[in-house]
Amino acid sequence: MSVEWFDLAQRLHAARTGTPVARLRHTPFTRAISTVAVRATIRAGVTTVSVAADRHATRTATDADGLSLLADCGATIAAAEPVLLLVDDAATLPVLEKLARHWARDSDDSVSGAAAMCGWWADRAAHPGTSAVVDLVGASRSRFVLGVDPDAETRNSVWRNWLGIVDDSCSGMHEWADIVGAGTVLLLLDPIHEDDAYRLAKMRELFTDGIGWNRPDNPASAAMGLRSRCDAADLWAGALLSDPLWRRRAVHTGHVATGTAKHTAKKPGSAGRASIAVACDRLDSRLRVGTKVAGWVGGPEDQPFERFFADVKSATVAGGGLRLDLGAISTHAPTDGARVCVMPQPPSPQTLRAGRSAYYALYARRSWLSTGRTPALQRRDVPLDVLIAGAED
Repeated sequence: MSVEWFDLAQRLHAARTGTPVARLRHTPFTRAISTVAVRATIRAGVTTVSVAADRHATRTATDADGLSLLADCGATIAAAEPVLLLVDDAATLPVLEKLARHWARDSDDSVSGAAAMCGWWADRAAHPGTSAVVDLVGASRSRFVLGVDPDAETRNSVWRNWLGIVDDSCSGMHEWADIVGAGTVLLLLDPIHEDDAYRLAKMRELFTDGIGWNRPDNPASAAMGLRSRCDAADLWAGALLSDPLWRRRAVHTGHVATGTAKHTAKKPGSAGRASIAVACDRLDSRLRVGTKVAGWVGGPEDQPFERFFADVKSATVAGGGLRLDLGAISTHAPTDGARVCVMPQPPSPQTLRAGRSAYYALYARRSWLSTGRTPALQRRDVPLDVLIAGAED
């Protein structure tokens, strides 16, 4: 079965039962102590902002007053805790960011403070798995499948109808978030949430020191921002595979492999460690040679603590089946003939954080590569073999 057929089966089941079908057992975001639901539009050069804070009635204001309204609802950079932004369309956040950049240096602290908060939302929205900004349509599509055409799932009115939400104002977004955010949060998202709080603290420091949060990035800041977004994407992909329902789907995308374990001859230097091969049930696996994998005895929906870790040493097709040879396994090796499930190892938050620190240290040296300045001419003796290698014919 292809993943398209799997998705269609879920969609048909949702249509038959009239209820959304879960794609994730866990929620893709965590609720904050303070939450605001916002819609923002621009018409005839006037920006209209509608806000509902923590299930209160929806209030509306325009332009700078819209930012003051956000501050009055607690959405300001001076807030003690991060404020979660709920939106139900793709247009609101770009409008808020444009408004914030226009009023970023306003003399009124409530206006400039709310503008800085909008800047933080815009920055963190580019990080998958963030809990600073929640696009309710996107989060709902991650967690559920509806019995409608896939294109219809992009409309917030369709989701309200299926989830039984009568209130279509900003206040109703809180009820929507309660449904999609119910349960425990996906694993591996905590590091992203910690980065949310860290970035908010840094932007608060800039605001307190009178430094504009909207100033252009220097090469080091731009590079670190890209690295941060890439790390968040890796953590998000790993978080999805930590969910048993998503792993069941991932079997049909080739990211998770199931099969039968078979012990192979031990290689020299691997005393006490078992080497196994997995006779996979399917040929369409994305686990290539060199991939670091995690596995366990059982199926995709199992979540045992006892897992084994190895590298894929070879992938061969024999007798019409795929065989993955894994490296030596030191602990929790499956018995011969056991049914196993294998998937890519989840990323290590500590390794990612250490990589960013090393990356930043390279930029902190202020070389011409990191600053963009024209390098100074330097002359030195060059070995003859280097001259010959670089010489033209």
